[in-house]
Amino acid sequence: MRLYAPMYEGDSILRPDAAISVSARALSKAPASAMNFVRGNIQVEAANETTLHIPIHAIVEGARDLRSAALAHLLQGAYAAVTGGLKAAYTAVEDWFERSKNQERDDFFAASANLADLERRQRHFERTGLTRYY
Repeated sequence: MRLYAPMYEGDSILRPDAAISVSARALSKAPASAMNFVRGNIQVEAANETTLHIPIHAIVEGARDLRSAALAHLLQGAYAAVTGGLKAAYTAVEDWFERSKNQERDDFFAASANLADLERRQRHFERTGLTRYY
């Protein structure tokens, strides 16, 4: 059975890459091995280092612009829906009042007993605009 040195003094975890004869201080000061980055199937000649290092600030600004455009589109749709609904409601109420006024006028004229009474009611309505006598 092989024993390995701890990562630092007082550590109870054993590391498999260090021998017992090497001190923990020497292990902590040893340089880390360099990692080779995998670039996928990008050809070395075609790889442009400036395009591989995109600044985070540009990504954040682009995301913010896209988010603002999407929110503006949603708000325009909501505004159009609300104004369309309000216009339809206003038109419906206006039509209801107009029908009510016409019905009241028609009832006033229909209550006439004869032709003379109808003519008197018409003159009264033309002068006062009222559909009842006071």
